[in-house]
Amino acid sequence: MISKQLTTKLVTTSFAIALAFVFSTVSAQMMSPEDRAAQAEKSANADFTTAALIDPNTATLEELSAIEGLSTEQAQAIIDNRPFATPSEMHAAIGGADMSAEQLFSVYSAVFVKVNLNTGANEDFQLVPTTLSARKLAHEFEEYRPYETMEDFSREMKKYVSDKEVAFLERYVEIE
Repeated sequence: MISKQLTTKLVTTSFAIALAFVFSTVSAQMMSPEDRAAQAEKSANADFTTAALIDPNTATLEELSAIEGLSTEQAQAIIDNRPFATPSEMHAAIGGADMSAEQLFSVYSAVFVKVNLNTGANEDFQLVPTTLSARKLAHEFEEYRPYETMEDFSREMKKYVSDKEVAFLERYVEIE
């Protein structure tokens, strides 16, 4: 039989551990004013294309082969493994885990499977190219669900990134 004192100590310790986890998770997601200013500057100074994304499910081998950072073998892997329902499926097909961040940014700036903001998975949101950390972006996408309009999405994202990055990000998501 466990004594009342030991039970109280176990409960208190468990509560302290849980509280520490919550605070560490929340603090990892929050941005200080300095971090927010640095992020805003990074976003404002970054170059973002506004060209339409290529749909990997309909693209030709020629279109895919012309994408900077995508090898001929990876372009063929897209053709051979489609259709893709999610960005994660395409990521696996091209060996995305073995690509550098620069390669992924270049490739995903040109070709991507759009993600539904209201039902998309965290792992898919983390593949969207951005100046935010992948984890932060996914958190922000999920935090404001459900989205009724793209204006809802834009309003929330403008808290973290420049208008031009919001326009860039809008190319990767949809609301169904």
